[in-house]
Amino acid sequence: MQKKIRNAEILCVGTELLMGHTLNTNAGYIATQLSSLGIPSYRQIVIGDNPSRLLEQIKESAKSSDLVILTGGLGPTLDDLTMKTAADAAGRSLVLHQPSLDHIESHFRNLNRKMSENNKKQAMLPEGATVFPNTNGTAPGAMFSCPAATQKEPNHEAFLVLLPGPPSEMKPMFTLSLEPILKDMAPYYLKSEYVHLIGIGESAAETAIKDLIEAQDNPTIAPYASEGECMFRVTQRIDEDTDADLLTPLIEELKRRFTENIYEIGTRSLPEVVLDMLKEKKKTVSFAESCTSGMVSSFMGDIPGASSSFMGAIVAYDNQIKERLLNVSSEILETDGAVSERCAAAMAEGCRNKMQTDIAVSITGIAGPDGGTEEKPVGLVYIAISDDKSTKVISMNGRGNRMRIRRVAALNAFDLIRKSLL
Repeated sequence: MQKKIRNAEILCVGTELLMGHTLNTNAGYIATQLSSLGIPSYRQIVIGDNPSRLLEQIKESAKSSDLVILTGGLGPTLDDLTMKTAADAAGRSLVLHQPSLDHIESHFRNLNRKMSENNKKQAMLPEGATVFPNTNGTAPGAMFSCPAATQKEPNHEAFLVLLPGPPSEMKPMFTLSLEPILKDMAPYYLKSEYVHLIGIGESAAETAIKDLIEAQDNPTIAPYASEGECMFRVTQRIDEDTDADLLTPLIEELKRRFTENIYEIGTRSLPEVVLDMLKEKKKTVSFAESCTSGMVSSFMGDIPGASSSFMGAIVAYDNQIKERLLNVSSEILETDGAVSERCAAAMAEGCRNKMQTDIAVSITGIAGPDGGTEEKPVGLVYIAISDDKSTKVISMNGRGNRMRIRRVAALNAFDLIRKSLL
C-alpha cells in the first residue's frame, strides 16, 4: 500500500441515520482526522441499508476518490450488509478470518454469554484485506483495494476502508489501525493552530486580515464563527519540499492585529482560559446571575478542577432575591430597574461580599422573547465585575433568540474576567 492518497469520500451507512434517529457524528470525526493527515474529504454521503444503492454508490465513489471510508452496517443482523456489498464492489470473495472469529468467541465468553451463530458473519472478510481488530466490540474493520470498480481507469486505484458504526468502536480503530497506514500514504501532512477571538465579529475579523487571506498559499487561513466568538484555523502544509516553520510568523502577525481580542491560541475554551488565569493568580470568583440563570456557573463547573477558584453563585432571578441575598437596594430597583447599570454593580458588589471572593461577576438583562421596551429592548444585558479596587459595568445589545442572548452574555462575562486579569 505505497500508493499516495490525495482525496477521500466518507459513506455513512444506516437507515437510522437517514431517518434522524441516530445523530451522525462519525463523518465529522473522520473528516477532521483526514484533514490533519493531509487528505481532503470531497464528499460525505449518508445512505440507507439498501445493498443495491450502496453497491452503486461505492462504485461511483471509488471511481472519483483514492480512498472511500464506510462506517456502519458491520453487525451480525440481516440488514448489516456493508462488508458483503463492499466485497462485491471490489470483486472479492468473503472468507473466514479465524483471528477475528477467535476474538468474537472470546468476547462472548468474557460476558458469560453464548455466541449466536449469526455473529460468525462478522468474521467473514474480503479475501486479501488488511484486517483491523476491534478493541471495543466484535465487528472487525478492513481495508482493501477496489480494482473492479476502477478497471476502466487503469491509472486510478481506490481503497475501501470499512469501520464499525458505533463511535466507541470506530474511533479507536481509526486511531490504532487506520491512521498509521494513512500517514504513510498521504502526500503531505497538515499542522494547524487555532486562534480564538472574542469581542469582534467574523466579518470584521476577516476584513482586518483580508490582505493575508488574499495572499495565502501556504499557510492558509480559514475563518469560523460561533455564538459570541470567532476563530481562525491557520494551517501549514508540510511535505518534502516545505518543512520550515511558516506558522509562527503568521500567528505573530495575527497577534499584532487583534491584540486583546485573542483569548487563546490552542484548543482551550474561554471558560478554561479564565479558570487557568484565576489559578495562576490565585484568585477566587463568584457569580450573581439573573437572565443567564446559572449558565455562567454551569460553564465554569463543567471544567475539572474548577473548585480551586470557583466558590459559588447566586441565581437572583426575582427582585426580592436581589434585595435579600445581594443587598440590592429597593431604591435602585424602583428608580433604575433590575436591568440597569446600577443594579448590575450592586449585584456584583453584594455577591463578592456575601461569597467573600476576590472577584464577583453579575449579569442582568432581558433575554426575551418578551419583556422589552423601547428604552430597554430585548437583548439588553448589563455585566458587572467587582474586586477589592473597583466595580466596572459593561452593556451589550444581544441579537437572536433567548438561548443565544444568554450564551453570548455568559461568554462576555468570562471575557470581562479575562481582561481584568491581564
